[in-house]
Amino acid sequence: MCEWWKQGIFFVGGWHPLAARLRRTVNQSVLLESQYDWETGDERLKNLAANHVDLIIAPYDRGLGPSDAVPEQERIREFAVRCRRHGIKLGVYLANSIYFESMLKDYPDCADWAIHNSGGQFANYGGEQTFRWIACFNSPPWRQRMKGIIHRAITEVEADLLHFDNLAVWPEPDSCHCHWCQEKFRAYLSRKYPDAATQKARFGITGFDTFSIPVFYNNFQPAWSFERFANPLIQDFIDFRCQTVTDYINELGGYARSLKRDIVIDANGQSVSGVNKAFLYGCDPERQLAEVEIACDENPDFRPDPAVDAIKPEILSFRGMKQSRQFGKGVFAQFRNASSLAFNLAFGGSPGIYMGWGYAENNINELIPLPGEIQDLLAFFRKYRHYFGVVQCTARVAVWRSSRSLRYISSWTHLSSAVMEQLLFNRKIPFTIVSDNDMDKFDLLIVPDAEYLSDSEEKRIMEMVKNGKSVLITEYTGSYKDNGRKRHIPAFQEMFKLPEFTDEIEKENGIFDPSRQFSPNPAKLNEFPIYVEYGEGRAVYLPEIRYRHQPGEFQSKYNIHYNGIDSRYWKEPGNAVEIIEALEWLYPRLYPVKVTGAPAVYLDTLSHGLVLYRTDGERPVDLRVKIPVPQCRLLLPENDEPLILNGKKSSDFYEMKLPSVRRLALVIYESNEKELF
Repeated sequence: MCEWWKQGIFFVGGWHPLAARLRRTVNQSVLLESQYDWETGDERLKNLAANHVDLIIAPYDRGLGPSDAVPEQERIREFAVRCRRHGIKLGVYLANSIYFESMLKDYPDCADWAIHNSGGQFANYGGEQTFRWIACFNSPPWRQRMKGIIHRAITEVEADLLHFDNLAVWPEPDSCHCHWCQEKFRAYLSRKYPDAATQKARFGITGFDTFSIPVFYNNFQPAWSFERFANPLIQDFIDFRCQTVTDYINELGGYARSLKRDIVIDANGQSVSGVNKAFLYGCDPERQLAEVEIACDENPDFRPDPAVDAIKPEILSFRGMKQSRQFGKGVFAQFRNASSLAFNLAFGGSPGIYMGWGYAENNINELIPLPGEIQDLLAFFRKYRHYFGVVQCTARVAVWRSSRSLRYISSWTHLSSAVMEQLLFNRKIPFTIVSDNDMDKFDLLIVPDAEYLSDSEEKRIMEMVKNGKSVLITEYTGSYKDNGRKRHIPAFQEMFKLPEFTDEIEKENGIFDPSRQFSPNPAKLNEFPIYVEYGEGRAVYLPEIRYRHQPGEFQSKYNIHYNGIDSRYWKEPGNAVEIIEALEWLYPRLYPVKVTGAPAVYLDTLSHGLVLYRTDGERPVDLRVKIPVPQCRLLLPENDEPLILNGKKSSDFYEMKLPSVRRLALVIYESNEKELF
């Protein structure tokens, strides 16, 4: 099977058919119709082919009824034929919305496909898009309708890729409470708690016939005011939302592959960001990334920040890119200039989509020549494509993002994870982001405030340390079991000899503190870090991360109302030195490579060597590196040929100069770091 998507992709996209563009809130040009016709013409295709564009994502299904949609879809079928003549692959855009004025003409019962919130109202897309209902993923007729669209896209258009936009359920107060969802929620509970004993242990009563989806009281305690979720039914509702999205893409993706085995599927929403996406949108990256080939990263975390050490907007997406690499997936991201393109290539392996030409709408801006430096970077990408795309990260350090803790806690676990990841990234320590299934496969595991910890997860971590690996445990990790019950004996007590918890009962204080339904955390387990050797490995318990900003300091306004841990929170903590010292004790090979010579340099270790990226790359500088091999090749966009470099032995490293590095550099040595020390 030809997996062309693994080679990295430079693409252009268009999400909106003409009817959608006419109804959008953006002021449209009087030339709209003529520009729309131009987009499927040969002049455009010749220009894109000349610029070596790999893929066009074309508008195919926005939610119109067949009477209005079929002529537009026929236009795309003819366009796909011409794309293939020019050597360009075609993807099709698929939404999860219902343009009901159009759809009702062909499907009078389509109201049964749409979200109905707890008040029985339809959920509209938002803003001025009052004409656009949001579809319910649990509606069987909607899924059947989508299979028909997919069938046409594959058998008639012969699409190479399906782009699922908005692969997410809608947030409160517009989450779906329709009869399909109510039935499926009760069935979900019955599968999860199949007998009277498990039902009573979880809810105190038996049977689910009278249960329904939780309704949040919006007058005094709206859904966006919850810092955490302790109510077992709400926890299960969050899990159910994640299962809904997973089942949806599993069923539709499976159907697509039954028609075309090598169809490529990409979706947005599954990348890492600083908000509780499980509660808001039903996003569970671990399960949902398994169902797609490419993650579309539309990172929403950037906020204007006057601080001297504000996070550079170019590097916002490194978490999602590391996550995708760990899963062996591709990633789409946008770039606006040479700096963001270089970042995409370094950490995502793909150029992505150029915002100067357009994003959700293709437009005539594509006739504007690409800036010279962007052309040089794209030429570099094409020349050395075998070093880009989906490549393996060789880091032996991993940050575990505990999916359960991130689902039930809306700020603190997100803050701990983001700050630890930013510290590692800033300090040029190669690392990856791992899921629940992979947490014990690395030499050093960092567990940031994973408050919900199952007995099996605790056992796996203990075993990895006993067998010679290392772990850093932070803050309130393991305060609760996976069922939400507070532990009496602290997690990892065998390693750290921590005192038992008191029998203090948490008191409901929602009336006085509506943003926190229950007091958030027990007392600190210890005042100072604890260093231990356990079995053949090492462990450190870090009771505190001294954050620069506490949750709630800024109004993030994800999806209008919801707060999260946006880029303003990611600053290095006050005890950064203490954390780095603990990591160095835990894992002496923390730095498999070392880079000096410029402050704003970021790196990753890959199967073929080392990739470097500079945010302040307006002028070239000489860098010095220490790598574990005596010779390497230096590849730079500014050089026609590789430079062969020889190093001078220095302890366990070979030191050498990298001359004139501007934004992007590949240091090729293709060695297994573990075998070299």
